Amino acid sequence: MRKKRKTTIKDVAQAADVSIATVSYILNNVPNQSISNQTRVKVLKVAQELKYVPNRMAQSLKIKKSGLIGVLLFRDKGQSPWMDVAYAKTISKIEQECSLLGYHVIFMQINDAEPSYTVIMERNLDGVFLINVDQKRFEAITPFFGFGIPVFAIDSYIENSLFHKVVIDVNAGFQRSRALLNDEPKFLVMERYNNVQWMDAIKRASGLPEERIYVYEHRQGLEAFLTGFDDQPGIVMNEFIANVAVKTHINLVAWCTCHCPEILDQETASITFDLNGYESFVGIMNSFIHDVEHVQEEKFLKLQVSSSCNDR
Repeated sequence: MRKKRKTTIKDVAQAADVSIATVSYILNNVPNQSISNQTRVKVLKVAQELKYVPNRMAQSLKIKKSGLIGVLLFRDKGQSPWMDVAYAKTISKIEQECSLLGYHVIFMQINDAEPSYTVIMERNLDGVFLINVDQKRFEAITPFFGFGIPVFAIDSYIENSLFHKVVIDVNAGFQRSRALLNDEPKFLVMERYNNVQWMDAIKRASGLPEERIYVYEHRQGLEAFLTGFDDQPGIVMNEFIANVAVKTHINLVAWCTCHCPEILDQETASITFDLNGYESFVGIMNSFIHDVEHVQEEKFLKLQVSSSCNDR
């Protein structure tokens, strides 16, 4: 059987209709080059589609590893008051695991109002965790990372099979919740994520119709929604929202998506997700950084349900 020819940088240049030098500048993340974002995005997409793999020797000689891992939190206007602490434990765990492998973590918050991504390119990051990123900003920011830089999206359902997604195991969460409730949940209260695709995936996994799902906007809306489910069992994602809900509705299971179960009353049924999963996830990123030919077939990396409280 004839061996398939390996894609070359010349193939990428021809398909993208640019020079070989331009492709080289973009794939090697060479600074101080006047290349438009449109061209950068086009070249990266072509390289991905053609499954271009940089020469191992050339890659190793490219740019010295910086030892920096970026953690970028995407904010949006009108976000909930607990957003400042929602990812604190996640970021702390990532930093801890990266530190054990000799990396330094750079944390940045990306606002929705005309964000500037050029500083990211200047940092020459070895790997990146993107937290709560929507599809539009994901596509806007990824061209600023060097080609082949591992990018993991947290709480985001990115429509690109080349990137890894870190999410909670919602199917296991619903299964454990049914056991705690000893019944099928009749409603779902969920937090709002920037990534619409991830929210849709959660809704599908719940099996509930749209009218039985409330995406949290404010306390008044939550209370009005719950009045339609007196004494009926349900699920509330986010322990901060659950703390509000239990004041009028106790028959629920709280999902501790912020990893802060300690804020809940002992009487509140809850499930938590294992942050120790990041030991494996950071290890996978480290493998990509040091081995350009490393392959990880599973693109969805899941935080497993680690415990439940107040079994009924």
